[in-house]
Amino acid sequence: MSIISVKSKLNQYLAFISYRYLAYTFELKQLLQQLKNFGLLFLVVLGSSALGFVLLLFLGLGKIIDSADTPLYGAQMALFYLLLQSVMISAMKLAIKNSNQRMFQLTIAHPSWLHLADIKLLFISNGWLIASLLIALDLTLVQWLKVPHFIVFMCLQLGLGVVCLYKPSALVYGFILSGLFLFTPIDIPPPIYHIGFSIIFSISLLIPKVNINGRVSVRSLFGFWFCYFINHSWTLVWRMSLLLCVFMGSSTLVAERADLVNILDAVAMAFIVLFCSSLQFDCAKVYAQYRLFFNTFQKARTFYISQFIPSMLLFLATFVTYSITFERLNIILLSLGLPWCLLQVYFAQKKPAHYALVWIVFTVGLLALLN
Repeated sequence: MSIISVKSKLNQYLAFISYRYLAYTFELKQLLQQLKNFGLLFLVVLGSSALGFVLLLFLGLGKIIDSADTPLYGAQMALFYLLLQSVMISAMKLAIKNSNQRMFQLTIAHPSWLHLADIKLLFISNGWLIASLLIALDLTLVQWLKVPHFIVFMCLQLGLGVVCLYKPSALVYGFILSGLFLFTPIDIPPPIYHIGFSIIFSISLLIPKVNINGRVSVRSLFGFWFCYFINHSWTLVWRMSLLLCVFMGSSTLVAERADLVNILDAVAMAFIVLFCSSLQFDCAKVYAQYRLFFNTFQKARTFYISQFIPSMLLFLATFVTYSITFERLNIILLSLGLPWCLLQVYFAQKKPAHYALVWIVFTVGLLALLN
C-alpha cells in the first residue's frame, strides 16, 4: 500500500472520528434537553451536591481497594459501582454509538471504525473508570502487589462498558448471578470475589436473550405493561439503582448518627417519592403512543388509569423493602408519602414544569416540621 493511500485512509478515519465526536456532543445536548422537567431539581439539589458526590465516589473506590479486612463489603461496593456505571453508560448509549445514524455510518466507514469510535467515546464517557485510573496512577508498586483485585476490577469496568453497548441483556443475568454469589457462606479473599464476578459475567454473555413478547398478549393491560417493562428494563433499573444509593446512604448515616433517624427517614422518603413518581414521565409517553390502540378494544379509560399504577406500585414496593431492611415501619411516614407520591404523579402528568418545584417545597416543609 502506497504512502498516499495510507495518508488518504488516515484522513478519512480522522474525518469520521470528528463526525462521531460532533454527533456525540449533539446527542448529549439532546439528552440534557430531555431533562428540562428536572432542571430546577438538578440545579438546586444535585448540582449543589456534585462535589460531595465526587468525594463519595473516590471514598467508595478506596473501600474497594482496602478491603482485605472486609472482603464481602468490598465486593458489595464493587458490584454496586459496576451497577451504577452500567446505568450511566446505558443512559449515554445512544450518544456513544450514534445509534440513530448507525446505518448511515456503515455507508461511509469500515465496520471496524465504528467499533473503534464506540470504544473511544465509551472511555471518555466512563467517569467511573477514569476515577479508578486516577487512583491507580497514584499507587506505588508495593501497593499494587497488595491489591491485585483492583486490576481485575478495572478490567471489569472496561469490559462491562463494552457489554453494555453491544449485549446489555447479559448485564441483567450477570448482576443477578453476581448478587447471588455474594451470599456464598464462606470467607473469600477480594481477588477471588472479583475473579468470580469476571467468570459470571463471561458466562452471562453465552446466555441467550429470552423473548417473551410472543407468549404474552399485549391486548390485556397487564400483559402490555409487563412486556413494556421487560423490553425497556432500564427505565426501572436506573431508578432501582438510585434507590439502592438511598438505602446505602441511609444505612451509613444512621450508623453514624442514630439520633437523627427520623430526619434521615424523611430525607430517604423524599428521594423514594422522587425516583418512583418520576416513572410517570415514561408511562405518560407510552400512554400517548398507544392510546389509539386500546381505543379499538374499548379500553381507553382503563388504559388511562393503568398508566399511574406502575409508579405507585414501585413506591409501595420500595417503602416495604425500606421498612424491612431497616426494621422500621413508620405508618406516619407512609401516610404522608403515599399521597405525596400521588401528587407528584399528578404533576408529572398534568404540569411537568412544576414537578421539581413541588417536590422541593414538600421536602423543605417536611424537614421544617421535623425540626
